[in-house]
Formats: sequence, structure tokens, C-alpha cells
Amino acid sequence: MSGVERDLADYFLDAINNDYLITVLITSHTQGKIKSQNLPFGVGKTTLAWWLNYYMNGRDWELVFQRSVYNPYDLVRLLKPGTERKNAATWDDVQATAPAESGVPRALRRLANFLTTQRPEVACLIMTAPNINSISSPLRKLVLFEVIVAERGKYEVQKIVYHKNFKRPLEDIGRLEYLHEGEFSPLPEDVLKRYQEWRVKEKLKLYPALETEMYSYVKMREWEKTEGPITLQAPVIKTSREYVIKLPHPLGEKLHGKQVQIALAKR
Repeated sequence: MSGVERDLADYFLDAINNDYLITVLITSHTQGKIKSQNLPFGVGKTTLAWWLNYYMNGRDWELVFQRSVYNPYDLVRLLKPGTERKNAATWDDVQATAPAESGVPRALRRLANFLTTQRPEVACLIMTAPNINSISSPLRKLVLFEVIVAERGKYEVQKIVYHKNFKRPLEDIGRLEYLHEGEFSPLPEDVLKRYQEWRVKEKLKLYPALETEMYSYVKMREWEKTEGPITLQAPVIKTSREYVIKLPHPLGEKLHGKQVQIALAKR
């Protein structure tokens, strides 16, 4: 881990001692100074993130897992005001739960704004994603360092700096400043095994929503191609005034404002 400790340590220590936040994004599907394999997955982004978290949190693997999340809700729980300030936290695979979209959810904007408040509850937020364009715009604008994994075990660090655009003063110009490059080792076998189990558990939290959305998508495609009825299971819920059928968002968006016929099955 030579290089990372020496060159980024000053920034990390400043964030800890002066009560502000540094946001680091580790990518791999990007060409930097080093000739890269340009692969989005499987080259060691998370391995490097775990090492950074390990060194920032006093070389304690237990703290690494306590302070690592896979979705923005769990990150918010780490940021609860009044809790112990963390030297570092990791948000793995940000593009899975905070992707770049044309319409940014208000919750993600609020999260980004909360991270910029005085003395945030974490000094260094380490995120991983294939590239910076794959994550939500409000989070993208918070990134101060991009660490590019060119190949497994090899990385470079770029600092993102902004300059005034004097011709268009409301639009700052972002540029990269190359800092250094270095190497990192594989995770210890027991840590790697624990991480793999952790990741499966975290992905299972997201799977039910994905499965429901894909089911609705397939059924919607079937409905668009046929004149006959389709079968769909949906819960009936009670609102303050009436009972309604709750449809998944993609299907409800398609059917909003339209007349539909419902066939009730006998039981």
C-alpha cells in the first residue's frame, strides 16, 4: 500500500482534524495516465477500497465491515448526527443503488446536501463504481479524488480540481491533476471470504425489488403484444378513504389514466 498511505494520508488527516469530508471514488472502466485494461468489473476496486478503509480505521477489519454499506439507506444510518465520527466509510457498487438517471430522486439530492454539512459524521467516504459517469449527479459532484484501478493490484490517483470559467461564470471547469500511482495486495483469505458473504447478503436486500420490477416489465411487454388479458398479482391496500390495488411503479406509470378491466379469481 505504499503511495496511498504516503500521498493521501495528508488529505485524510486534514479531513479528520479539521472536521470536513473527503470523497474518493474508485473506478476501473476509465483510461487515465497508466495504460488500463479498461474493465468495469473484477479488477480489484473493492479490494483497494477495503484496504483504504482498513488503514483509515486503525487496521481493524471489524470496523471495516461495520463501516461498509451497499445502499444509501445504510449509509444514512452511519451518518446519524451525534454518533461517533468515523475516520472512513465505504459505499460499494454505488451505481447499483444511486445510478446516473435523467431524473435524480429527491432522496439522493438530500443525501448529497447532508454530506456537505459542517463536521459530517464521516471524514472520508470511499465509493466504488465502474466510472464516475455511472453514479448519480449529486454524488458525482462531491468526488474530490478519483482512484483508477488500471489492472488488478495497480492504481493511479487523480485529484479533481475546479477552475473558474470566466466566459461562463456560473459553470466551473473541472480538471484532473495526476498525483501518483502505486500497487496493492489481495485481501487476506479470511477477509475476502467474509466480504463475499457480506456482498451476497447486501445484494439480497435489493433482489426482491428487482425481481418485482422485472416481472412487471415482462408482463407489460406481454400485454402490449396481445389483445387478451394477462394475469398479475398485486396487493390490495387501504388508504384513508378507499381500497386500492398497488401496482409496481413501471406498470402503474404505463396504466396511469387508462381504464382497465379486472378479473377476480374465485378461491
